[in-house]
Amino acid sequence: MFGGDREQDAPVGRPAAIMTVTYSVEKCPDKFDEYRCSLPEQYRKLATEQLREDDLIRKQAIDQMRQWIAKHPYIRRCRTDSVFLLRFLRQRKFSIPKACEMLERYLALRQTFPHWFQGLDPFDKTMQALGEEEVFHVLGFDAKGQIVILIKSRNFRVDKYDLVDLIRFLHMNMEILSCDELVQVAGVVLVVDCYEASMAHFTLFRLSEMRNIGPYINHLLPIRCREIHVIRLPKVAASIVDLLFTYVSPKLKHRFFFHKTINEAVSYLGKTLLPTEYTEETEEPKALTHVYSKRIRESREELQLLDQMEIDVAKFSSVWSQTGCAPGGIDAGMVGSFRKLDID
Repeated sequence: MFGGDREQDAPVGRPAAIMTVTYSVEKCPDKFDEYRCSLPEQYRKLATEQLREDDLIRKQAIDQMRQWIAKHPYIRRCRTDSVFLLRFLRQRKFSIPKACEMLERYLALRQTFPHWFQGLDPFDKTMQALGEEEVFHVLGFDAKGQIVILIKSRNFRVDKYDLVDLIRFLHMNMEILSCDELVQVAGVVLVVDCYEASMAHFTLFRLSEMRNIGPYINHLLPIRCREIHVIRLPKVAASIVDLLFTYVSPKLKHRFFFHKTINEAVSYLGKTLLPTEYTEETEEPKALTHVYSKRIRESREELQLLDQMEIDVAKFSSVWSQTGCAPGGIDAGMVGSFRKLDID
């Protein structure tokens, strides 16, 4: 079975203790890694106040989730290292049934849409080209500890790439971003600049794809998306965004902010992290994009290992048919088994 050793290095741009973790997809390994918390004090406080996390709750939750995975009748292979499981536990504020449900959906959606989520390789020519064309920018951490991501729509070449390329590129970035414990705790602020985006950018999203993107946005990403700021959305695209919104959960809708002008966006986001083209400041802030790109390249084996995780999707088909949900609208799956399994 493919596995890998990697040093759990400092979160992007921040120092942290080094911890060596062995990644594996054996659901019942001979030995589990022992988690050592290296969060800075600001993030420990956030984890306690916002996620109800402390040392005892964290340990108990990880242990119980590992037992649940080991006894799950349909999960065949899955990562069980602490930081991987904490993605789901922190996203669900340490509600173990909800974290287990999210893990089920994550595994099932990865297999249901392999053309989107599998075979991700930072050294693939298309992924490298999209990185070089500066579609995705990691600006840094704001005063609340949240990481701020800027996506420039105009830099995505619709004459060269399609929606599958875009989803694969963004998901590859988000997979590695969600490994960062600072991001797990404080979350992400996403800024999408639609300046000079053409109608071709928005017509990438066909109705059939929108139906599938909804479950991805709502259920697959184990990451705390705190705010989504859309800047300078063209009027011609408003109806397409409205249609996409029908597949977004009500909770996430409330985290969208639309800004007609740059000044409006800057007044809300501040000038500290935004590039000078937005703020007219004289000195360019030091972004973390280059640091983060290096981390993604170093995570190639970790991305490959994710493809070896496996859940029996066929067994879930019967659950979906009973609930009236197709794989594109994944429901609760077998999470009810959490309460039925004998958790020691």
